[in-house]
Amino acid sequence: MEIYTTILDLTKRFPKTAIVLGTFDGVHLGHQKIISRAIELAKAMEGTCVVFTFSNHPLSVVAPERCPQRIATPDDKAEVLESLGVDVLLNIQFTHDFARLSPEEFLRQLAENLNPKYVVVGPNYSFGYKSAGTPELLKEAEQRFGFKAEIMEAFDIEGTIVSSTLIRQLITAGKVADAAKILGRPFKLEGQVIKGEQRGRTLGYPTANIAILPDFVVPVDGVYAVKVHTPCNIYTGIANIGTNPTFNGRKRQIEVYLFNYTGDLYDKTIGVEFFEYIRGEKKFSTSEHLVDQIRQDIQVSQEYFCNNCKVM
Repeated sequence: MEIYTTILDLTKRFPKTAIVLGTFDGVHLGHQKIISRAIELAKAMEGTCVVFTFSNHPLSVVAPERCPQRIATPDDKAEVLESLGVDVLLNIQFTHDFARLSPEEFLRQLAENLNPKYVVVGPNYSFGYKSAGTPELLKEAEQRFGFKAEIMEAFDIEGTIVSSTLIRQLITAGKVADAAKILGRPFKLEGQVIKGEQRGRTLGYPTANIAILPDFVVPVDGVYAVKVHTPCNIYTGIANIGTNPTFNGRKRQIEVYLFNYTGDLYDKTIGVEFFEYIRGEKKFSTSEHLVDQIRQDIQVSQEYFCNNCKVM
């Protein structure tokens, strides 16, 4: 998959394109259905499937106070898009200048730089200044700009409409297994391993600590069964999110204990996939009681992965 971060004239390089437009935060199953349709149209005409999206959420520019926390990093989004079969990703920075483009000006930029044969969007897609562009307007613009617009229906699972908002709600409630069903994969957080208080080491369970980034959604405080992607391998483990109330901690962070791992992960970037909520964070009267609970948490996590071997 080729990735571009600015709008360029790609008409000669890709003369027949099917473009799919959207924010695609999380690239959940609803997004995947829209994108798969564009891939299907591109293949039918032996052309190129292009995803046009933004590296930042548009609300971060036009209404920062309403900007939602993000579900996936740009790298994670790109990885999922490539796995779906997307040929080209336009991952553009949304700016104040871009926000001032009228719907007509936005479509003209698409036509001049990509000359799409098809434009595929979801039912709630909006574009142009103050989101004045609607799917209906997109249909009306077909003849002027020479493309065929396809407006996909909302995607639902058992009557529940799939959306990024719903996924955020499930994650923040600790319902990571339910979120995974809608994402089509486990929810994942990525971060650089930082130095902590190193209490886990003294307790016999050394952890890798990740700072919580304010721009990204984080599960509710508690303990989870996880898989950890390190630069060298993938390990199962447990993650604790919270402030370490047993030791009167104040800073919220993510601590991950990797099963059967020895080594140094400081300053390395790791990805933590959340599979199952085990329990809420507790304050223990002694460190011995905490250690007993950690042993139980490890057992629960190991049993989970043993009983769900397909996720290994």
